[in-house]
Amino acid sequence: MFPFNLFIKKHIVIKLKIMSSYLTVILYNGLCNRLLPIVSALRLAKKCNKKTNIVWTYTPQRSCLSYFGDFCKFQDLFLPIDNMFVELDVKEYEKVYEFYYWLNSDLVVDINIKGNININYALYPIICNEDDSEVFKNFKQTLNLSGELTFDQVGEEIADEMKKSIIPIPELKNEINNCVKNFLSEMIGIHIRKSDGGFKEYDWASIIKKLIRNCKEWTNSRNNRGIFLATDDQDVYIEFASKLGSKLIFYNPPDKLCNCVSSSKFNNDKYNVLTAVVEMYLLGKCNKMIIGTVDSTFSICGMLLAENDVIKYLVNTEESVPEFK
Repeated sequence: MFPFNLFIKKHIVIKLKIMSSYLTVILYNGLCNRLLPIVSALRLAKKCNKKTNIVWTYTPQRSCLSYFGDFCKFQDLFLPIDNMFVELDVKEYEKVYEFYYWLNSDLVVDINIKGNININYALYPIICNEDDSEVFKNFKQTLNLSGELTFDQVGEEIADEMKKSIIPIPELKNEINNCVKNFLSEMIGIHIRKSDGGFKEYDWASIIKKLIRNCKEWTNSRNNRGIFLATDDQDVYIEFASKLGSKLIFYNPPDKLCNCVSSSKFNNDKYNVLTAVVEMYLLGKCNKMIIGTVDSTFSICGMLLAENDVIKYLVNTEESVPEFK
């Protein structure tokens, strides 16, 4: 078991001196890589009595929001947030946190020097307040560890902000509510990300075999138990369904969602980002345990949406798969 801020003494400390009435955050890359900085920025802005300005960039060459077809904007997915503005440019006088995916090292520029604060986006930084002993908590140090994930006070506050502020648009909320109607009284959620990047290197055959075995034992012991599965690999759905039958619940989206038509670009166009929002919230609705993929911000966001007493695990090996409780 490892705490949310196990790594607190290892990373950069910056004195926070926001000189304007805004905390500005520039976002790149995929859905949950944007949501983590947003919710941590909202939390920090409230503590500093600031408003939050989000720059929702359009970066098709890097972003899974826009590899194919139309680009997903914030308002396509979520309701407006009080005291948060979504803009396309940055005012020079504002404090800026800029999150890049493609840098290989951290670069921090003090507020007294003219320039932005740039942090390696691949490290999933979480913005915190000086009262938390560190302005930046490098979430990567937690994300790349397998085992049970527990949230300290900061993590719980970020989770509360996530549940309070990141609200899907009505059409997506209806999809979530309709699918939840199929949930049994005890649910375990599983998120498997295996189709890209370093995720492909995990020994998924043995991980999935053990997950399915544990799922069968757990669901067979009581009739009121079910499994929700979210994954970026359609073959995984087929494998789980063939073994678990009606005990497996997954989101089966309509052919047209929010005026977007279903496509074959699995997880890489606007339609599939819309469905990902639904799956993320369904993962958070599971009330017994959530098992996610090491290094996946989607897994983390689903866990942040869950209640505090839900057991949470990150896995990347057969040995890291827990026994179901």
